[in-house]
Amino acid sequence: MAWLPVMFLWLAVASNAGVAQGSERELKYGPDPNQGLDLSLPTGKRFPTVIFVHGGSLTSGDKADEDYRKVCAPFPGAGIACANVNYRLAPAQPWPAQAEDVAAAVAWVRKNIQARGGDPLKLFLVGHSSGAMLVALVGMDEHYLARLGLKTSDLRGVIPMGSIMWDDELEQALKQYSRSRVEESFRRDSDNRIYGSLDTYLEHWPIRHVRAGLPPFLFLIAESEKEQPPVLRTDMKFVEDSRALGNWAQYKVLPGRTHYSAIRNLSEPGDAVFSIVRDFVRQFSGDPRE
Repeated sequence: MAWLPVMFLWLAVASNAGVAQGSERELKYGPDPNQGLDLSLPTGKRFPTVIFVHGGSLTSGDKADEDYRKVCAPFPGAGIACANVNYRLAPAQPWPAQAEDVAAAVAWVRKNIQARGGDPLKLFLVGHSSGAMLVALVGMDEHYLARLGLKTSDLRGVIPMGSIMWDDELEQALKQYSRSRVEESFRRDSDNRIYGSLDTYLEHWPIRHVRAGLPPFLFLIAESEKEQPPVLRTDMKFVEDSRALGNWAQYKVLPGRTHYSAIRNLSEPGDAVFSIVRDFVRQFSGDPRE
């Protein structure tokens, strides 16, 4: 039975090292085919986890798309787990199914990451384009996480990339025209049917939910998208309003980046945008590494 000491030695090493670096695919956080995520894991224990949400105007997009399929690749090497999330899409699943799914993915990771070596108290949301709107909203509007027994304070931080925080064109229309006229125009646009009503549409924008007690927010804005749509202006307004209430909030403009290169290049060696995300996670997860 000479193999027994070797076996016990292996178990001891495995126990000290934690879960080995690796990945798991199509983990289900709900019964719908789109309610799944891919999980990339680092070595070690008590590591933080980034939960990434793709874009696609709530009606399209997939974690396997060219822009998003490699987004988790650099995180394990930095000691960070990464969950790449799919969610139900409109119009087949109208609003707020998409935000509810992001919250459900957070709840799944919080429940299951410790068994894989991670720290369930070190969760971060990162989203791109309409995914940025989703992570901002779930990180602000308490009721999405509250349905699952969680709070926005259970998140260590939120990074929205490349999304406006309100519909400026519609807000200006409300100032210039009667409410009934704006509602009539809103109903005529078939793209708006997923929201059901103008009020629901207005409330789905994160700027409506700025309040004290938010987790830290870092907005990343590609240089080419500063003005059209007005990502810089709406994100700056969010940061100003949030700071005025005592929250930690910042924004960074990404030189030379476009809406898509900001996220698509994240997996490239030495990518500056990845370094910003990594450093934010380390700062607010209590990671002592520089």
